[in-house]
Amino acid sequence: MIMCSVASRIFLLCCVVVAALSSDVVAMVIKPSVAAATKTAMEFSQKANIDPSFADEACKLWYSILCVDDDMPLPLSAMSAAHALYGSTLARVGRDREALVQHDKSLFYFDKCHNASKQISKAEADVLLAKSKSLQRLMRYRDAIVVLKDMSSRCNNSFISDTPDNFSWLRNCQSEAIERAALCSMRMGDLDSSILIMEEFEKSMHHDEKLNPNVTGMLGASLLLKTPKKVQNNENYIRALLQYASDSSVSPIYSWVHHLLTKEADFNPFGSFTAIYAAFAEANNSPFDDPDLINLDDKVRLHYIINEYETFCPHGYVLPLEKEGFEKDCEQHVGSGELAWVLKDRAGYGSHGNKIATTTEVLSMFGSSKNANEQEDTKLCQRIVHPPMLMNGRKFSLRVYVVYFPEGAVLTPNGNKEKQSAEVYVSKEGLVKFASDLYSDETSNNIDNQYMTNSGRGDGRSSKQEDFHYLKIQFRENNLDYEQMWRKIRTSIQLVMNRYTLKQHFIDGERCASYNVSIFGIPKILGFDFMLDDDAIPWLLEVNRFPGLDPRTASDSRVKHSVQFDAWIAATERIGFSAEHMKKFCPSDYEGFSLEKL
Repeated sequence: MIMCSVASRIFLLCCVVVAALSSDVVAMVIKPSVAAATKTAMEFSQKANIDPSFADEACKLWYSILCVDDDMPLPLSAMSAAHALYGSTLARVGRDREALVQHDKSLFYFDKCHNASKQISKAEADVLLAKSKSLQRLMRYRDAIVVLKDMSSRCNNSFISDTPDNFSWLRNCQSEAIERAALCSMRMGDLDSSILIMEEFEKSMHHDEKLNPNVTGMLGASLLLKTPKKVQNNENYIRALLQYASDSSVSPIYSWVHHLLTKEADFNPFGSFTAIYAAFAEANNSPFDDPDLINLDDKVRLHYIINEYETFCPHGYVLPLEKEGFEKDCEQHVGSGELAWVLKDRAGYGSHGNKIATTTEVLSMFGSSKNANEQEDTKLCQRIVHPPMLMNGRKFSLRVYVVYFPEGAVLTPNGNKEKQSAEVYVSKEGLVKFASDLYSDETSNNIDNQYMTNSGRGDGRSSKQEDFHYLKIQFRENNLDYEQMWRKIRTSIQLVMNRYTLKQHFIDGERCASYNVSIFGIPKILGFDFMLDDDAIPWLLEVNRFPGLDPRTASDSRVKHSVQFDAWIAATERIGFSAEHMKKFCPSDYEGFSLEKL
């Protein structure tokens, strides 16, 4: 069962604060200014779930309420809710490290109110899930697993002493914790641990309990990955798991794998899905992508893979580890005041975690110490693309969609496995993402709005987007060579993916994944972000392992649906089935197959 969103339930929890603030007793304790600020912060936090532009103002208010004075500004019973909502709002705008601090404070007040009870409440479970999600986004998968396993254990303790009425939500809560813990293990390439987590959970359930279809499907697909040569020994069990998940229509992944395993002549894995493109978008975030893709998603690891290709990648340094080289390179620029660098968190997304800075500011941020926790404290300091190409006075970036199939054996319609090489396609459909403010070389208070172009920073109205048809028109009107620019983008992507496949198993000395997801033939859609300089030369900024595929506005719906449709057409052809089953899902505004094989 899909649980309602953590942010929404935390908001409902915080409504307790409003009730408290309106009482005469509490009004004697709480300053009227704090009461008013808290109500406004709650309203802005709720609006931020739909429009992220409200989140920054909400965060400022929560900070002024909770972090300025040492005194407790709200009743003890309301402090956990206030910190939880502050944490969820920080996470909404990509400030997950700060969000973790607030989640921990919220949990501290939960313990204080309930004397560190071993039982778990709905509100506390929501905060733990929110904390685990922040850890996941920071790629701290081991830490997330610890939180989720502890949460599952506390659900078990609550089963013993709780009432039957609460059993259902406790089991749903535990199911979500198990599903996320197993996913984190998969992200680390640890299939064995993922299977163990799910099998222990399945064994703990009563024979008359309804199974969680997401966990069941993940377990069935994972067992198929683990022992593809011995499927005949477990085939009935694996089939039953995948059949249950497929019948529940929880993910096109499990329906796809079930059809592959049963080798049905009538290949129609998505027939039961109504909102198929929402399902495709979610499937791109499934546990069954190549675990080594972290080497592209992590900005520092990506830098180590491609830093020698400065013809298409801006020059950069990993700080503070490469601080001496940075200082030597920038001696003449210290004190110039030029906004020359962008500092990037290694796990940032949606341009959150990015900061525009001068050379002097960068040096002051890192001081003289070179000691750092490599996973948490290192940042990529990358030279800004300057001077940039502008359109209508604004900076812009290009989101180029890439469809990737890893090398390895693939299940075919006749039940055999055929080894296939890796395949990389680039879509001719893409998005032009504009900064919300006009660009200026002068320093101002709205630097982020001038430099940051990702649509995830706003509500889709303040951050304008166009498609590549618009880009071609702009090129033509300005006598620029679009095809030459596009060839450079294709070459850049090909070099990155070639370098990735050659070096993925050796990055940071970590072992390669213990399994290969190629057997399922599932497409992986990546987002490559480029910026053009004033000579129309494309520069690769980053690679997104989980690009947002849910349309934010009508303007990007055609592009995203077309890319997803084409990706699954390519997947069907790769495994040797007819793509006839995809016809009924063809977007109404489809303009033809957009993928170019590299």
